[in-house]
Amino acid sequence: MSDWSAGYVSDIEYLPGFYREQGPAHLTLSCLINGIAPPATANGFDYCELGCGHGTTVALFAAANPKGRFHAVDFHPAHIARARDAAAEAGLTNIAFHEASFADLADGTGPELPEFDFVTLHGVYSWVSPMNRGAIARFLSKKLKPGGIVYVSYNAQPGWTPMMPLQRLLYEYSGLVHERSDRQVKAGLDFAESLFKAGAKILGDEAMFAKLRGESKTQSATDQSVYLAHEYLNGSWHPLYHVDVARELGEAKLTYAGSATLFENYPELALTAEQRTALDGIGVPSLRETFKDYCVGRPFRRDVFVRGARRISVAKRDALLADMGMALIVPRADARTTIQVPLGEATLEAKHYEPIFDALAERPRRIGELMELPEVRRAGGKLSAVEIAGMLTGSAQALPVLEPADRVTPLPSVLAHNRSAAAELATSEGRKSSAFAASVGGAGLHVSVVEALLYDGLCEGVPEQVDALVVHAMKRLSAPENADDASRNAIAESMGWCLRNSLPVWRKLGVIG
Repeated sequence: MSDWSAGYVSDIEYLPGFYREQGPAHLTLSCLINGIAPPATANGFDYCELGCGHGTTVALFAAANPKGRFHAVDFHPAHIARARDAAAEAGLTNIAFHEASFADLADGTGPELPEFDFVTLHGVYSWVSPMNRGAIARFLSKKLKPGGIVYVSYNAQPGWTPMMPLQRLLYEYSGLVHERSDRQVKAGLDFAESLFKAGAKILGDEAMFAKLRGESKTQSATDQSVYLAHEYLNGSWHPLYHVDVARELGEAKLTYAGSATLFENYPELALTAEQRTALDGIGVPSLRETFKDYCVGRPFRRDVFVRGARRISVAKRDALLADMGMALIVPRADARTTIQVPLGEATLEAKHYEPIFDALAERPRRIGELMELPEVRRAGGKLSAVEIAGMLTGSAQALPVLEPADRVTPLPSVLAHNRSAAAELATSEGRKSSAFAASVGGAGLHVSVVEALLYDGLCEGVPEQVDALVVHAMKRLSAPENADDASRNAIAESMGWCLRNSLPVWRKLGVIG
């Protein structure tokens, strides 16, 4: 690691990724669920991502929100160069990428930036030094508008406590290995596992080591090593208690507004009745939230703070939610009333939610429209706008829409972004997923390699026929002409599923023309 990195892993680039919770509509919804007034966005807004990496998330939001003005900052020049190239390839004109440190931003020696309605940080805050966290707070104090929102995610205590011995071992062992960081972390895992097998059970268990080493549906084994290096080998790696984050950001006049992990805003979904009773006597919000973490043991938090939080009445909140839209992002056949929540499994009332799914399968609709469905009206007020918005979005079955329209017109910026993203994923080696922007909701969807190959093929004029699309996909994958039948059949089966399921959803969301 070089001196300019201040102990942060910089010899290998961070992995690209898309994080929907950073979206303006999602953050607005989080505030409304908790009775906090969000920033006004009807006439556009200013958005900044700190520590943007390759810029995957912020570029998608720029494509999906043409009225927004976006800035993204990272201290790694390779990240900024890559992000600028990708934005130019997608034809984005409402985003600027800046190479700067947090100290540059706080001290005014960095780029000229406007004041922001939204500032987001993902995978940054608990990986940098206290000095850099202080610089972040000073920047927010200067550049976040009154009423503006900050999203900050971080490794949280006490949930991270069990992993701290392993992190310390990997960090210290890395100094003994004169290799690149991803190779250091692999060597450290080998050593840690040997100690575990020798009886050092404090380091974890076999399932944990298998998870750390293996590839996932969205990440190759090679990318997993890069991720682990950035997760564990930073010199200032430090999981944080919520109360400490709240105190640090309080210096910028920020108040905790809620969680971007929406289900965590519903006490009955996150805490048992006994836990809720035990916490009722805690009058200090930051301490109550911290003690809540002792009950739920979450190792990662997605906090939403507001600079000058303004409480709104229940009537005002409900009126704002009624005017917000919902857009279904799963095929109707996959919409489910049994969902996973922090406490386990919860079941939504099918007699209310099945008609909601039916209505959303036709087109995006305002929550006020959904509340007027006969089956919902018969609920006699038991089903609220807060519940509908939170359950559909929290279960990743719908996107919140700030400015719903009766007709969906694909945005040119969305189509250009998605064509570029599809071509990149279709021809990449090792990557397993990417994300497409949607013309509805100002956000996007995760997509697989096969979905990217489908999109790429359709953009190239390939007919909507499985056989033709498989031929295109095989060429894109540089597969040999005599590839075995099993490989072709697997791609054909996946491609057929995407044609029947993904493509109709894309069209309703303006993901594709």
